Amino acid sequence: MDKIYSLSRTAFFNYYFKSRTKEQIAAFVSPMFLNIINKDVSFGLNDLLQEIGTVPSYLLNNYPTDKKPNQEIDVKFVKLV
Repeated sequence: MDKIYSLSRTAFFNYYFKSRTKEQIAAFVSPMFLNIINKDVSFGLNDLLQEIGTVPSYLLNNYPTDKKPNQEIDVKFVKLV
């Protein structure tokens, strides 16, 4: 599997915040907030994508429809567009 699939930023944003618990989101974001004091905070959707690990194939724009619709795809094969 070496094909790169595209994923809409909006679709991923909505999926991430609906599928993760408040505790999981807080565990990712809290170190960022602690660095606000030093003004060294920068993270984006790519950081969230790396943190989640896999995304369901039904979110992908160019995933073939003849394959398993609910397969989890590793984020190294996903590009946010």
